Amino acid sequence: MRCVQDLNDDSRFIEFYNLVFMQYNKNDDGSLEPLKQKNIDTGMGLERMARILQNVPNNYETDLIFPIMEKAASMALVSYSKADNAMRTNLKVIGDHMRAVVYLISDGVIPSNIGRGYVVRRLIRRVVRTGRLIGMRGDGHENSEGAFLPSLAETVISLSSEIDPDVESRRKSILGELQREELRFVQTLGRGEKLLDELLDEALGSAGDIGDKPCLSGKDVFLLYDTYGFPIEITAEIASERGVTIDMKGFDIEMENQRKQSQAAHNVIKLSVGNETEIIKSIPDTEFLGYESLFATAVVKGILINGNPVENVSEGTDVEILLDRTPFYAESGGQVGDNGFLYVYGEEGGKQNAVIEIKDVQKSLGNIFVHKGTIKQGSVEVGKKIDAAVDGKLRQGAKAHHTATHLLQSALKSVIGSETSQAGSLVAFDRLRFDFSFHRPLTEKELLEIESLVNQWISDATHLETNVMALQDAKNAGATAMFGEKYGEQV
Repeated sequence: MRCVQDLNDDSRFIEFYNLVFMQYNKNDDGSLEPLKQKNIDTGMGLERMARILQNVPNNYETDLIFPIMEKAASMALVSYSKADNAMRTNLKVIGDHMRAVVYLISDGVIPSNIGRGYVVRRLIRRVVRTGRLIGMRGDGHENSEGAFLPSLAETVISLSSEIDPDVESRRKSILGELQREELRFVQTLGRGEKLLDELLDEALGSAGDIGDKPCLSGKDVFLLYDTYGFPIEITAEIASERGVTIDMKGFDIEMENQRKQSQAAHNVIKLSVGNETEIIKSIPDTEFLGYESLFATAVVKGILINGNPVENVSEGTDVEILLDRTPFYAESGGQVGDNGFLYVYGEEGGKQNAVIEIKDVQKSLGNIFVHKGTIKQGSVEVGKKIDAAVDGKLRQGAKAHHTATHLLQSALKSVIGSETSQAGSLVAFDRLRFDFSFHRPLTEKELLEIESLVNQWISDATHLETNVMALQDAKNAGATAMFGEKYGEQV
């Protein structure tokens, strides 16, 4: 006997614990596809337990979030207890999102248009729009033109003082980042909302003429996103309030076109290896010898052509060589892979049988080094011994530029403050590029001071060593660990 009961009744039941057996991915057509990694998720969250222990009607009214909502309500000149459902929902959005962005910025995630930075920017902009929608203006300190996010963040920071003291220590940078982001968004919000209203009116009018359901085109949605900084979720939310859908497929096409244009402007190398499972089983990780020597004898463990394994290859072919050990540095940490040559000799060191020019080295399938090059002479087969020689002049250029990025980062932190953080880098043989996040352009004086510091450190000719050690030992020694980077046990 099976009894089915509808438990979707928040006034009678509180779900404080559940087990979710994650086994399938549901495709757009409704079909179920087994997950590669199945797992079990439990639903017993801190907010749920706090709700029960504090005897409040929902997770948002616990002491984890409610003080933020109360602060927002007071700044909007409303009372949460007397508010209608729509107003309460808006206050819940503000409370939930503000707690998230404060902790994310504290952890070093700065608002941007890519990756995790875009998640923060999206949350911030939703809070800004929601706050303005319910009447929040000014900074709460009699400055009607000021930003209100910092005042809300003060409440979040005070709630975190006994949980995560690092949030309090980063108060200044958190408040500054939120203020800049809000004021920057407000500048375009008015123009964007005006344009969106016009586009929605046009969509509603066009649909009325032909009898279709009103829809905002993907091109218009992308314009709002790309030019006016409207996250897709905000556009969809506003459109939904007006009874208009959005063309997500069209938006995705516009986004993909922009990505292709961006990628075309960069020399991006994408490695594709076929039959990965078989290769992983048969080939161990590559032993890297390049810190000690630019030359090594090795054994060919695998040969790939267009990502597919072969046993031998002859002159004129572009090829990927897998070795058991190598002096070649594989692209990582922003530094490009080494160039050089592989030499294959006959039995007992006889006549040279083959020469392979290596133009790039990448890591793939874990820690297997893939040497990409061209057979310039002869032929090579799996199992042969080879001599691997790195181009020392090019490696020296890469080493100098790699060290310079570390000097530059240190100089930046010394001159403009520790809140700046690295956002990427390129270490090539002939140049370097160092990306960093900061809330304003550097002044001429700051640029000169940074340049002077770096040049001074170079002229000091301090001895440099490369050490491999446990991650925690490296941190204890003062090494900088970048937020979001994945590190192994040894670094």
